[in-house]
Amino acid sequence: MADLELHNPEFDIVINLDGQSKTIRVKPDETSDGVEYFNCKSGDEQITQIRLDEDNKWEQLWGELSDEEVAAIGEAIEQTK
Repeated sequence: MADLELHNPEFDIVINLDGQSKTIRVKPDETSDGVEYFNCKSGDEQITQIRLDEDNKWEQLWGELSDEEVAAIGEAIEQTK
């Protein structure tokens, strides 16, 4: 497995959550079989884990964000990568 700290360092995105502009710290990771997903934190609080599914749609693995918020985070991740 690749060293993700070197190949996929953490980065910040800014999105609109709950009507407020928030900076989200994104940490890429991968499953044991190599599927990439993203841990997302706001401050010290982990708010979600998301990944791009087989249909090229962002899905939430963990968290309570709306589909629109997940899509906004995913879109910001794609623009940053």
